[in-house]
Amino acid sequence: MTDKIINRFYYFLLGIVICFFTSIDVIAQSELSSSQKIHQNDISYFKTGDRVCFVGNSITNNGEFHHNIFLYHLTRYPEQELAFFNCGISGDKTGGVLARMEDDILINNPTVVVIMLGMNDVNRSLYGLEEASENRKKRMEAAITLYKNNFIEIVNLFLSKNIKVILERPTIYDQTANLETLNHFGVNDALKTCANFIDEVAKEYELSVVDYWTIMNKLNNEMQAKNPSATITSKDRVHPRSTGHLVMAYQFLKAENAPKYVSKVVIEDNKQISKTKSTNCEINYVKKSKNDIVFSVKENALPFPSVPSQKEGLDLVPFNEELNIELLQVVNLSSGSYELTIDGVLIDIFSEVQLNKGINLANYPLTPQYKQALKVREVLEELWKQEAKLRDIKFIEYNKYYKDCPNKENLTKLKPYLESVFSKKYTSSYHHRKLQDYLEYKPNELEIKASLNKLRAKSFDLAKPVNHVFMIKKSKTE
Repeated sequence: MTDKIINRFYYFLLGIVICFFTSIDVIAQSELSSSQKIHQNDISYFKTGDRVCFVGNSITNNGEFHHNIFLYHLTRYPEQELAFFNCGISGDKTGGVLARMEDDILINNPTVVVIMLGMNDVNRSLYGLEEASENRKKRMEAAITLYKNNFIEIVNLFLSKNIKVILERPTIYDQTANLETLNHFGVNDALKTCANFIDEVAKEYELSVVDYWTIMNKLNNEMQAKNPSATITSKDRVHPRSTGHLVMAYQFLKAENAPKYVSKVVIEDNKQISKTKSTNCEINYVKKSKNDIVFSVKENALPFPSVPSQKEGLDLVPFNEELNIELLQVVNLSSGSYELTIDGVLIDIFSEVQLNKGINLANYPLTPQYKQALKVREVLEELWKQEAKLRDIKFIEYNKYYKDCPNKENLTKLKPYLESVFSKKYTSSYHHRKLQDYLEYKPNELEIKASLNKLRAKSFDLAKPVNHVFMIKKSKTE
């Protein structure tokens, strides 16, 4: 009986101890909640250290949409240190992806693959304004059937290797714009069939899917309601311009529930830090004098730095409003105009009404944060430039005429053979230009790959957050 009482007393005490430390943990969690990093509550497609292969055709090979996605992730989640790999080949189809699986995609040891295919698989040459014959209709159906079968095989292959798969519904073919380019009418409908199939695959395999077709088709129709010659693609009706690539990045980021805020810095006029409202930043001190407020802030992220070619895209989708708000809010200021300086640099003059409501610093390129983000972008642009050289090498090495080449290891002997074959098989200057690029870049392939690792590491370092000193000061004109 005595032993039972002792045991009960022991477990009673143990329960008290557990409750005590649990309470401390809850209190600690509560204290931390105001300064938690914004992405602890979102649903990012990627985790720290992920190696992400974007697999597709020329639209992926162009890379601009996933360049935007990478730039966003690097500036918003600098500690993630992701590695993105361009695995697009111009003109490629699902069959081509299967053929280059081992030594062009899996060789990168991906933990995540993002797949967009279909533009070439539908066989655009079969479509046109004239009514299709029964034979052509059968060939159209056969092309889509082959696409579906190959796509399933691709997905199963990645999943069998425990690689996370993200699907992308293909971009549009502009069959409605008033353009001089030959119109393969019906291709966009075929791509919608492919897009609907992607939805079925995503549902069956429980995969994430990003819908480019719907948003691009909608925006394209809206543009053409005002101007029949406007297009979200280029004049070839196939390849999105920078505008389209920005829309694609927006859609991808929205699909993964990317956060709206870069950071929220909320300062009370009574020297207090608003712990419940400030987000994704560390406010180190706030000092107030008669005419100014000085505070030190370390934001955990940088704003997304756009470029002029993306202006139209930013007008079409609310990228900055929904994905790029670096909020500064100073409340309870007396009436008047105030100069905002950051690290001694005058950013602009604002009224107390504007500061009370909050201003989006991401709209001000003069801020040190924006300038830091631009430096990150500059490094990535060099990385993308070097990466494009590797894609030019692969473009030739997966060319159907390269496969049967003798002396593949001897570029001196390979050169006259390829030049002879290409001169006979291709009239377009595109393939000849790509061949010359290949002959220039191939000897330096290893050096190019090494440069990518260095540039990636440099971009990680440049994206690290730093401390900044803000000053809100009554304007001299007051």
